[in-house]
Amino acid sequence: MQPQIIPRAHNKPLTGVYLCFSRIIIIYGEELARFKPHTYTRIFICSDIFALVLQAAGGAITDTADSGSSLQQTGINIMIAGLAFQVVSLTIYIVLCADFAWRVRKARRSSRETLRQVGSIAAAVITIYVRSIFRVAELQGGFNSSLANDQVTFMILEGAMVSIASLALTIMHPGPIFRDFWKLAYARARLSGRTSPDGVPLEIKVEPKGVAA
Repeated sequence: MQPQIIPRAHNKPLTGVYLCFSRIIIIYGEELARFKPHTYTRIFICSDIFALVLQAAGGAITDTADSGSSLQQTGINIMIAGLAFQVVSLTIYIVLCADFAWRVRKARRSSRETLRQVGSIAAAVITIYVRSIFRVAELQGGFNSSLANDQVTFMILEGAMVSIASLALTIMHPGPIFRDFWKLAYARARLSGRTSPDGVPLEIKVEPKGVAA
């Protein structure tokens, strides 16, 4: 029986990560980022969709092709291309996040609540990054390779990684932390000074909730 390879649900945690990062940029200061907040979101969500389409197309070709045929290998190669593209995209994202974190550190802007959210985002990104690298290595040898048939490794580097990413974003849910700051326009209107969602001033404390900005 031919294995069926389909894209996993790891794209959902990543979408949440991209959205959270754009809000964190607004909270700490758009002037510290290389690009506008929405630019990060659009670029990386689009890249994730593109990677997903490649994986889905490759999986469909592989599933319908005869086992061991050149068409099946073509499908596998397309899937590998999708996963490799995602690894490259995540690498760029991690570099940009690290660059922004360094700029925030130099500006001496910090908040306990947002730092916790950043920690959950980092955990989600790292685990999905590990998972994506594993998938590329797994498919490099084809369906009959020892790595592709190692269930213990699969459960650790596939299932566990995605579960950790989902749990990190569930336990440290962005809703209670970002609150009204989740709406980009509202956040920009209130941030005439700079404050975190939990009220800790980063530069100048804004008006309390319910008071006009």
